Amino acid sequence: MAGALDLLDSLLQNGMKKSTSSRLEHSLGEKGVGGSGGFLDEILGNVVGASKAAPSGRESSQAPTGSAGGGLGDLLGSLLGDSKNLKTGGLGAIAGAILGGGSKSMKGAAAGGALAILGSIALQALRNAGSQSKDGLKLDPSASLSAGLRQPENPQEEQQLHSVAALIVKAMVNAAKADGRVDEKEIQRIIGNAKKDGIAGEAEELLDSELRKPMDTDGIVRAASNPQVAAQVYAASLMAIDLDTADEKNYLAELARKLRLDGSVVQRLHRAVGVN
Repeated sequence: MAGALDLLDSLLQNGMKKSTSSRLEHSLGEKGVGGSGGFLDEILGNVVGASKAAPSGRESSQAPTGSAGGGLGDLLGSLLGDSKNLKTGGLGAIAGAILGGGSKSMKGAAAGGALAILGSIALQALRNAGSQSKDGLKLDPSASLSAGLRQPENPQEEQQLHSVAALIVKAMVNAAKADGRVDEKEIQRIIGNAKKDGIAGEAEELLDSELRKPMDTDGIVRAASNPQVAAQVYAASLMAIDLDTADEKNYLAELARKLRLDGSVVQRLHRAVGVN
């Protein structure tokens, strides 16, 4: 399962385009999902609250999560130190905190931090636009799973999580082709960066194959099985392009229309990643 999740982490951190990492950083800030009172802060608050109610043995394993009192931004800073470069360990640790803390959870979340972040961006946009309940975090299990916010409980759920990650990888690659600039040199640059992150085997083959395929927006749209996944697909696509050409702007408009995303949801997704 980790192959597509690892690949998604790599693409989101190293970037399909130069702007990707800065948009990811913005999404984790005060104006994204990482500010005090933001979506991830709310989730982490629930985790801390649960830890206080847990038996003493479990409470100790969750205490580090609660020590980041200033929201996800402070947690991120404690994980990455003074470095502004997002690393796989940092993303995995964030995902581990979201999923419940403790060494076992942290290890299990070493891959998939990017999916959890994208899922949080998507669910916050949907909820704030009125498509989700505003009464706390009453997300149904399928929504939490497709957003990468809980551990899969069986092989079928593991496969579902893998499929969502693979779809988002395909969506990012598809979006990067919107400006017509993904030539052989660009393909080698993207694959080379992925290899530096340890991407190999099936994950590398997936990336190489998608980079060389013609665009297939309709196929990606058909595979987006629910509003949560659709919003994740759009958010990741937004991070995968510079949005400095008419072709890219037209592509995103077409993608939003085909995904049937409400205009207010799209606006909130743009705001979360810092794109006007």
